[in-house]
Formats: sequence, C-alpha cells, structure tokens
Amino acid sequence: MKKNKSLAAILAIITTLSLFLVGCGQSAKKGTATNNSSKASMQNPTKNKSAKEALVASNNLWYMNGTINYKSQSGIDAYKFNQRNHTVTIYSVNKIYKSYSAAKKANDLNKQGTLKYSFKNNSNDRPVIYMKGKLSDIPMDQTVSVKNQVSGTYKAANLKVSGYQVVRNLDDDPAKQVLVTPAN
Repeated sequence: MKKNKSLAAILAIITTLSLFLVGCGQSAKKGTATNNSSKASMQNPTKNKSAKEALVASNNLWYMNGTINYKSQSGIDAYKFNQRNHTVTIYSVNKIYKSYSAAKKANDLNKQGTLKYSFKNNSNDRPVIYMKGKLSDIPMDQTVSVKNQVSGTYKAANLKVSGYQVVRNLDDDPAKQVLVTPAN
C-alpha cells in the first residue's frame, strides 16, 4: 500500500512538473513572437501593406540601387509614383532623402522623365510593374519584378529604409536591385 501511494505521488509530481514546463515553453514562444513582430513593424513600415499598395500609395520617393548602401558614380534612381494617372516620374539624386520635400529643398531632383506604369500580373505581394515612356527623350520600357522584403539603414544619411528586393529588366538586361523608401 505504501508502495502504491509513493508511486502515485511521484507520478503526480512528474505530471505537474511536465505541465508546468510545457506551459512555460508556450508562454516563451508567444512572448518572442510578439516581440519580433513589433520590432519588425517598427523597422519596416511596408510590413502591413501589400507590395502593390505600398509602392503606389506612398507620396514619398522610392530609391532603386544595387544595394541599400551601394555607392553609384552616376547617382541613385528615385521613383515617384502617381496613383491617380498611373505615371511614375524618375529622378536621379545623389543620396536618399527622408522625404520628397527634403530632396526638392536640396535641389537634388534631376528629372529623367515620366513613364506610364501598369501591373503585368495580379499579385499583390509580388507584382511586376511595367513602365513605358521616354527618359531623357529616349524611348524606353522596363519591368520591375518585386521579390522579397528588405530593410536596413542607409548609412550616408543615417536613415532607416525598407522596401523590396527587385529584378529590374531594362533593355532585356535583368539586374538584381533594391527598391526602398525611408521609414516614417
């Protein structure tokens, strides 16, 4: 009889300890997921929008470069989408600015041209943007295929930026790029 009571007590302790450890593990997982998602949303303002919505709904410039901190000799391409008339104005700038008005105030918007844009597919998260028109009075068309999200810090101006890895196809010459905008 004493053996059965001892065995029952040991099993009860083991069961209680097991349930306690399982509960702690699930609580830790929930806490980590919550912390990671809040950090990601603070660092990446495009996180809660589809790529298609984030690109055309923003009133700010989108910067296309080889990488976030790529140093180009000819400047950075800056895109300003106009959702109402489906045009995108492309500028060449020397650096990434916090806002369109800051780039304008610095007199660093070298307009290359305005193109009409449309989406070649129905994907909200991985859209393919087709642009056609004239840049510097030369007819051109290009596609920009959106891939994965990216975020980081543009070191030259200490700006947090987020956006997308893209493949830019200009004159049948695809190139991997990033398309980013400053965090608000």
